[in-house]
Amino acid sequence: MDVDGAMGIHLPQDIITEIFSRLPVRSLFRFKCLSKFWMTFISEPYFVMKHFNHAQRNQNSQKIRLVNQNLSFQYCSSLTSYLSSVQLVDDVQQELDWPSSDKPRSCKIYCCYNGLALLGINEYKYLGDIKLLLWNPSTRESIIFPQTGFSVALDFTCGLGYDSTSDDYKILKVGHQSCSELLSLKSGSWRKIGKHPSGIYPVRSSTMDSLAFLHGAFHWLGLSLEYVVSLDISKEVYTEIPLPDGMFIVSDVGHIQHGVSVLGGMLCVHSTQSHPWNYNFKFWVLKDYGVKEPWNQLFNIRSTYLYAIIPEYMFSDGEVLLRCRHLGRGCVFQTSKELSGLWLRSAPEDMDDGFVYTESLISPKLLA
Repeated sequence: MDVDGAMGIHLPQDIITEIFSRLPVRSLFRFKCLSKFWMTFISEPYFVMKHFNHAQRNQNSQKIRLVNQNLSFQYCSSLTSYLSSVQLVDDVQQELDWPSSDKPRSCKIYCCYNGLALLGINEYKYLGDIKLLLWNPSTRESIIFPQTGFSVALDFTCGLGYDSTSDDYKILKVGHQSCSELLSLKSGSWRKIGKHPSGIYPVRSSTMDSLAFLHGAFHWLGLSLEYVVSLDISKEVYTEIPLPDGMFIVSDVGHIQHGVSVLGGMLCVHSTQSHPWNYNFKFWVLKDYGVKEPWNQLFNIRSTYLYAIIPEYMFSDGEVLLRCRHLGRGCVFQTSKELSGLWLRSAPEDMDDGFVYTESLISPKLLA
């Protein structure tokens, strides 16, 4: 390939593709500004997915986005599992590319999938009116979804996933009364789907209310806490994954919260049990998906200053990055092996939330 007529540069296209698929998004965006050739080459769907597939396997492409309620953003790179090497790399705050003249009042993070974050935005002009936004934090592109039939009282949970059968991204909203709506990005409209008869376990914490997407299905806890409910995104068929007997049975507990997430490619169930001046956190993983009763307890944590813990990311050595609610600092990140110290020691103290994502060129605008 003769790159834009440059003298002396003759490389096969597959070599160029292989090299460029390893570059960070910021570098690729600089190349896109050089010429129409690079713009077209880097924007091709084949290259976008090749770049993302490589980023998924590269721990240096995993990022953390810290969020506060004025929607200014900072990020750091998860370079290794060694905590001493992790630092915030930019002091420049990056604002959300908000496609509206009205400034957002607050932001709620539901989930992140394939480098795309699903956010709930509340505008100053329309207090109580929650708008769903799909945002790529690497490219800053975003789109707003149409409103649904749910009330504005946050009586739903959300999830984002990819349907390989229809080559389409879909968003599922499940109400606490078991009513569900599904949005296909290609169609751009919501439609109601069949209810699961047992409902959904009520969400009592804003840190535990997203649906887990794995193996082509959304997952959440059933109302009875005896199983995990799954909804196949292609067939729209419900199934149930049994939980071990007595997993959530405890005594002398003042408050309990439960949730489901994806950790290291495995389904993870986590539980928070509140005792007087003491919090107990338990984590189980489903190592063999589809096998009856293969749940394994991952670890157990006790704390007097953390009151909510969500597993966010599993490093190659098995260490787990935890998104925590701290009684004195708000949202903090710690690891399963180093709970005595903050994982982001240079992080500001006014962060409200955060999430882990993979660098991606996937454009929300091109999915709709």
